[in-house]
Order: sequence, then C-alpha cells, then structure tokens
Amino acid sequence: MKRGGILNPSICSLLAELGHGDELLIVDAAYPIPPDSHVIDLTVTPGIPRFLDVLRAVAEELVIEGVTLAQETSEESPKLYQEVLRIVGDVDVDEVPHHEFKEQSEDVKGILRTAEFTPYANIRITCGSAF
Repeated sequence: MKRGGILNPSICSLLAELGHGDELLIVDAAYPIPPDSHVIDLTVTPGIPRFLDVLRAVAEELVIEGVTLAQETSEESPKLYQEVLRIVGDVDVDEVPHHEFKEQSEDVKGILRTAEFTPYANIRITCGSAF
C-alpha cells in the first residue's frame, strides 16, 4: 500500500502515463466532457471532492510546465483563481476565452471530473519534464 499521496489507482495510473507535453484536465461538475475522453469521475455529492483539493493533490505528483485557464475565471471566481495560481506556483499561465478553452481541450490525455460547483473551476495542465 502507498504511504501517502494520491491513493486512487485510476488516477495514479493516469498520472504515470503522462509525459512531457501531455495535457490533463481537472474540471468542475458541469464541464461538458468531449466524446471518447479518458474520464475519471470523482463526483460523490455536490462539493465532494472540491476542485482545489484535487488540484493540490495532482500538483504534488506532477511536474507542471504550464496551465491554461478560462479568462472568465479571474472575474467570476477570483478567490479560486488566486488559489489556483498559488498552488501551481511559478509556471506559464495562459488565459483564453472559455469557449476556446473547451475547443483546445478536446484531445487531452485524461480528465479528472470533480464535484465543484464554483463557476469556471477548470484547468488544463501541461506536463513538464523532471530532467
């Protein structure tokens, strides 16, 4: 048994498959999932688990090169936006309109769906290299 970190075997497997330049989405409960996507649905009840909790856990496990957020996030959910920036640290942050975010996210390697109900609680993570 693992001592700590992410314990969910499906998430562990997905994260282990990610390579440099691969992309991962962490999304809220209402996010429209593209067809044929590799989705790990974590929803239990509204708000469990929270988007930021999942992001914190993933950020501890992955090398993050950059992230993409919807431009609307900073205006509609400013507290969440600031906490996202704090969690991901000093990485490239790209902001695009929400409709472009969805279009650009159709070919990600995996999607983690949370039970978050905060507007625009979605992030696309570009994996970096540990070397």
